[in-house]
Amino acid sequence: MTAQILPNLVYAVLLVVVLLTPYAALYIPWFRRSTQSPNWLIAGAVVIGAVILTVARHGNASILSVIFLMPLVALGLRGLLGGLAAILLFAAVPWWWGTTPLLMGPVLTSVFVAFGLTAAFLPCFGGVPAAATGEAIKRPKILLPMAVCAIIGLLAGLFTAPWRSVDLIYAVWHHWGALLAPTEAWLAGGLPYRDFPIQYGLGPTALLTATCGSDCWRGIYATAITANALYFATLAGCAILLTTRATWGMRWLGLIALFCASFVWTGFPSMLAGPATTPAVAGIRFLSISVLLLHILIAERSAKPRDWIGHVIWVIDLLWSPEAAFFGTLIWWPYLAMRDAAKAANPREALIALLRGALRGVGVLAAGVIGLGLVVWLLSGRTVTPGDFLAYMLHPPGPRPANPSGTVWLAIASIALAARVLAGAGQSVHARSLYACLLGFLAAGIYYLSRSHDNNILNLFPLLTLVLLASLAGRGRTDTPASAKAHDFTEAFVRTMLAAMVAFVATCNFGPWSEGVAKGGLFDLGPARLIARFAPTRNDVPAVVSPDATAGLTYLRDRGAGAVVLIDESKVMPWAPAGTGWTGVNNVANFEPLPPAMIERYIQRGARAYHRPGWILVDEARYGHWVAMFETAYDVREKHRFGAYTAYYLMPR
Repeated sequence: MTAQILPNLVYAVLLVVVLLTPYAALYIPWFRRSTQSPNWLIAGAVVIGAVILTVARHGNASILSVIFLMPLVALGLRGLLGGLAAILLFAAVPWWWGTTPLLMGPVLTSVFVAFGLTAAFLPCFGGVPAAATGEAIKRPKILLPMAVCAIIGLLAGLFTAPWRSVDLIYAVWHHWGALLAPTEAWLAGGLPYRDFPIQYGLGPTALLTATCGSDCWRGIYATAITANALYFATLAGCAILLTTRATWGMRWLGLIALFCASFVWTGFPSMLAGPATTPAVAGIRFLSISVLLLHILIAERSAKPRDWIGHVIWVIDLLWSPEAAFFGTLIWWPYLAMRDAAKAANPREALIALLRGALRGVGVLAAGVIGLGLVVWLLSGRTVTPGDFLAYMLHPPGPRPANPSGTVWLAIASIALAARVLAGAGQSVHARSLYACLLGFLAAGIYYLSRSHDNNILNLFPLLTLVLLASLAGRGRTDTPASAKAHDFTEAFVRTMLAAMVAFVATCNFGPWSEGVAKGGLFDLGPARLIARFAPTRNDVPAVVSPDATAGLTYLRDRGAGAVVLIDESKVMPWAPAGTGWTGVNNVANFEPLPPAMIERYIQRGARAYHRPGWILVDEARYGHWVAMFETAYDVREKHRFGAYTAYYLMPR
């Protein structure tokens, strides 16, 4: 707990600073001048911090990264320093290499150089769109590009060759099971929050329940790749709107980096397979942010903002999950307050608009929480308690301390530079767009706080890409020579970061792809072979669960046992037809973070609600205490031994 205090404090400070930056700029002259003259305080801190972190990591940075500096020479010393800072900070991204130097083979080195040079020089090509030099900014057409991106996203999700790797089989099984455990419990007849807790929110669970059909494992695959495709499409729409003033080369760099962020960096690059492997780190979790940002960016470029759409999105966020409610609230209501402040005639009226917007947001949030409480109370059979609803916020699974020299500094540096740009952008369309994107990225940052692994920052790269693009979106015809020079550091930082997102793809672990292609070819499509491994047999090579567990599951399956609860260190949920569950406590991974008394309570409630017998298969040496918890509500009618495992047939009292 103590290890989390400092990250939480830093997060709170960043949040307050970003929320108040547009208003502080109205009262503090230094804030207003920050983008009109070189701000060496922030830029210098970023460079010095990057150097210190590199020393702390024993100088582990690839010499190949100097290629990113080549196109930045034209920007002068500020540009070279901005690019250097980005290179040093990005060196922490391939965390799976540890302190080992990035010594790639000749093929991957060639890929790195080719991708890096192409990405680094892309912004230098193409003329500036008319919007940057003309009198008005016309909203680009985004519907067709978004449709194309959605199709690309769906196609990317179809290739499942890496899932032949045993490590990936286990990873997918574990992560999908965490989402499907409450889904299966709901389909079997239980009530949410009464008979089982929900880790990822009511919305995802209800969606998966509605799309299960006869096999929830196929349902989650289809839902995940669809959500990821929509996530990428909406992010691409945002990127196109944010690059209205940019060269076509810069726009393409943004879109290519966004693809890499959405399908490589969120695809567990230490064992690269794609974001469908871990659905809770992409569209299912963050689509609500990208949809709201897309609405805001469209509204900023429209004569009629159509706030009712934003209100509807916020209400959906409120119902989706506590996390999504935080996302939507932190983005939507501060944005509306800033937009009202932009209409003010003087700083005093702007401050009044801020206070009025804050009161409006608090009032609406209070009403929304009351409405949400009523919905959840009715769904739970009028039994829900705050402890049931917030079970996983009070008892987060697998908390980890932050790596003091890890990827989090890359995010903090990006936020600091974006806030610097925001401070000097006034209350303009560009400022409000950047404000929304910055709040969206910060809101998603609570995902890192809950489990501070370096890889969690990588999962936020799609939203970070929007922040980087928004930081440059204001450059155009209104720049003076002085303000243009002040932007050079930030521009170089942004361009280098985006180019690195593309080039560093070569550092990912492609082992699962190589193994999968060798076993079944590149065009191994769909989840059928993977799902078959979720019902283990003795013929599985290599085995995913222990031989004793496989023997027990095979025996019970041959007896037509239905849904079996496997309780061992694998923490996976064996396949069973949808709706055949008999208890809400059906997956060790979902319940192990909770206190034993709470687990027993859910077991007892489930025994009364389902009132059906069922089997548990337990590793006696390590998880024997789980049998005692089940015996508080069930009688043991049969026992069968399978090596270190024992199968118990339980009958509710």
